[in-house]
Amino acid sequence: MRNLFFIVFALTSNVLCVAQEAFKAYYEPYIKLGYDVTENYSHEFKVEERIIWYDNESFNVDVKQLDVSHFSTLTLDDKNAVAVGIQYRFEENFSTNEENELRLTEEYIFSTQPNATEFEHRLRAEQRITSSSTSHRFRYSFAVTRALNGPEIDTGESYVIGDLETLLSLTSDAKPEYEQRIGAGIGWVISDFLKLELVTEYRLDDFTQNLGHELFLVTGMKVTL
Repeated sequence: MRNLFFIVFALTSNVLCVAQEAFKAYYEPYIKLGYDVTENYSHEFKVEERIIWYDNESFNVDVKQLDVSHFSTLTLDDKNAVAVGIQYRFEENFSTNEENELRLTEEYIFSTQPNATEFEHRLRAEQRITSSSTSHRFRYSFAVTRALNGPEIDTGESYVIGDLETLLSLTSDAKPEYEQRIGAGIGWVISDFLKLELVTEYRLDDFTQNLGHELFLVTGMKVTL
């Protein structure tokens, strides 16, 4: 896990030094509320804001978008789960050059938890619908969550997070776009129903055609009822 933090730091430092003209930095806070409907079926609601703080080789705080989403998850057994989601992205309110987006998501998760570490594989298919076009995006992520104290993450304790994600976007009128993401962070279990997380994520956007570098600082509050 320490190596993953080092990789994120090294990559983002390199971006700041040699690729400032194609570099953007964002702050992304979110609040997530989840609750169980039955023993193996749950709902999750999320509100997330994206704020640009570095673009065009200058520092400037500007709201880019606001996302509202809902996921329904069915747990099949102790390792497998499936989910469907719907999300609406508000962008027109913050820029006349952007369009609002409706996103539909289908998801499969396979997770294991040997000892103090949880490994998660996630596959997602997304349909991203705007007034001018529809695109299809496919995502695979591998995430690791490790308790810092003992075999389980108990109340009052912290944990580390690391993830890698590869994305492919397809539209009828453009070439395929590929994106790679790498992230690392730390979380705290405040109480039985509240977690806080701080994650840094580096993204290589459209790296086969029009390479862009993006740095995200993500802060999250997860509430479980």
